[in-house]
Amino acid sequence: MQLLKFLERETTESYLQVLLIATISGIANALLLGIVNHATAAVANNEDLTQYFLLYMITFALFLYGQWYAFERAILIIEQAIFKIRTRLTHKVQQVELAFMEKVGGNTLYGRLTQNDTLISQAVPQIVSAFQMLTLMLFSLLYLGYISPLSFTITLGAMGIGVLYFIAQARFIKQSLQDVNQKEKLYFKSISHLVEGFKEIKVNYAKGQDLLERIANVSTEAQQIKSSVRKNESRLWGFGRLFIYILLPIVVFILPSFSHEHIGNIFKISATLLFLTGPSTVLVNMIPMLNRVNLAIADLFALEEEMDAAIVHAHSSEDDATGMDFGGFQTLTIDNMQFAYPSANGESFTSGPFNEEVRRGELLFIIGGNGSGKSTFLKLLTGLYYPRQGGLLVDGTAVSHLHYPAYRKLFAIIFTDFHLFDKFYGVRNIDAQTVNYWLEKMHMQHKVRYQDGGFTNTSLSTGQRKRLAFIAAMLEDKPILVIDEFAADQDPQFRQYFYETLLGEVRDMGKTIIAVTHDDHYFHVADRVWKMNEGRIELHTSKQEE
Repeated sequence: MQLLKFLERETTESYLQVLLIATISGIANALLLGIVNHATAAVANNEDLTQYFLLYMITFALFLYGQWYAFERAILIIEQAIFKIRTRLTHKVQQVELAFMEKVGGNTLYGRLTQNDTLISQAVPQIVSAFQMLTLMLFSLLYLGYISPLSFTITLGAMGIGVLYFIAQARFIKQSLQDVNQKEKLYFKSISHLVEGFKEIKVNYAKGQDLLERIANVSTEAQQIKSSVRKNESRLWGFGRLFIYILLPIVVFILPSFSHEHIGNIFKISATLLFLTGPSTVLVNMIPMLNRVNLAIADLFALEEEMDAAIVHAHSSEDDATGMDFGGFQTLTIDNMQFAYPSANGESFTSGPFNEEVRRGELLFIIGGNGSGKSTFLKLLTGLYYPRQGGLLVDGTAVSHLHYPAYRKLFAIIFTDFHLFDKFYGVRNIDAQTVNYWLEKMHMQHKVRYQDGGFTNTSLSTGQRKRLAFIAAMLEDKPILVIDEFAADQDPQFRQYFYETLLGEVRDMGKTIIAVTHDDHYFHVADRVWKMNEGRIELHTSKQEE
């Protein structure tokens, strides 16, 4: 069972103690039935009921304490396990490579990280309750065997038939739930297109209709499978009570004709069978929940295996194990570096080979049309992609995969799909005056303030959010600043200020700036310009050549 495997892997506390206490609580619950039955017989014989009352209260207190303790410990253990795997998986998110994130997709990864552990957390108390009910049922059956071996044998046979039926249905339900999971992944992917592509479908009615039709088809397929599953589950829910009510007329109306010993205990037998109705219903209802929990745990394990396979090197963190420091670099050499995007039909796009050199303290522009490979080149340059061949050298020292974490520390990046964080994560000893200085430099002092380690407002236009991202990048104080189409969303006045004033000031601070741009009116401010076409750098110009 995946749940037991999950608990063994992720918890430091033993769940066996919880099962033991739950078992004791279930036994106490079964004893309550026997005490009540014997007390009822004592009433008929005018016997003293004091001992039965005291025994009942002691047993009830044991049952209640055991139930509370088992629930409380189970919740603490499962939350500890969820915290452990959630922490480990989120740490591995930082260790996987960008290619993995692009392949899996942010929405899919988010859903698998959050939905599964929520389901597990909510289901565990119910599973503990079901285990108590199982104990209760077993000891109630033993009690039934004590008062009527014949009724016990018939009930056990009927339950055996029921178990076989449950196993057959459970296999079908499990397979159906796996199919539903696949359909829901497609559904969530389509919904992400609906949300993220809202502008496109707003202006293209046909595109929106096709997407909605796709969503409707996937939803219909998932709904049909779910309906089939629910029908089978509802039959199981009804079967839990049904088999008890089928047994009752056999025991009450038929067996007394064949067994005289049975007649004297008919009341106790009937009460015991009715008492079994609750536990049997709980256990039957738990089968669908247990299937979902096992699938959720299996998906978490599968996700971790996928992430482990995607981690290129076995670092436990982004701290380079070799202690390499490239912060004082003078030249960054790109040596015959080449990259290819994998596809089902082979390599769809090849970038490179690149043989270039970046010098400390220069302002370098990269130009080229859409699809020319600029973004791919930046990802290679910043260490977000590993090259298929060739590599990088810093001051003549080759950058191996082991050195990549240290190499990435050279860069502060603002890509076109940048993310603006709510806090200045990774920046130590933030000086409010420095933040305010950059707010003024970026003309944002009247819109945003610095407070509690972040900006007071990030719900701004794309251009203004880029300015805040620029401030955050400057606070990181990295040697190299990489920006991709930063000025594309700025107004003409700020764009001119950005190119003719700000970039020069940042360069004079000792920073190396690598900027992708289409603003040909400002190419003259760069120390060098590289032009890309079809995945290669084919033209170089510099101020000296001009």
